[in-house]
Amino acid sequence: IAYQLGFAEDRLESLEFGALLHDIGKIGIKDEVLQKPGILSPEEYQHIQEHPLIGVKIVEGIDFFKDMIPMIRHHHEHFDGSGYPDGLAGEAIPLEARIIFVPDAFDAMSTLRPHRAAMPLQDVLMELENEKGKQFDPQVLEIFLQDKIYKT
Repeated sequence: IAYQLGFAEDRLESLEFGALLHDIGKIGIKDEVLQKPGILSPEEYQHIQEHPLIGVKIVEGIDFFKDMIPMIRHHHEHFDGSGYPDGLAGEAIPLEARIIFVPDAFDAMSTLRPHRAAMPLQDVLMELENEKGKQFDPQVLEIFLQDKIYKT
């Protein structure tokens, strides 16, 4: 996705590290919440939503990771402004975070999770399309869907 958007090599490298670290804050979330085999309570869901901020706290003192902080903090922001932690919308969301969000959501929907079965590929693709411009940056989603990486 980033390559097709014309990212330079150093920006691609930063994005790669940011993508690898985007969920690092989940180490601060209780296992019984992360592994709960059922619907989360509102309090548990609120606790899960803290993981981007926990992730920022983990890496913020390390100079090497300073460029990844916006990716870690904003990878759950929705294009329409309904995401978290800051309710950013559209172009206010760092492009790298918008890029990370699409394959992360694809992975979340298409793999087995403690609280639900993996969704069939066609259902995942339909959900992605339905959320274009809502959760997902339309341009980033189009590149992801055209690239067909998800089919391998």
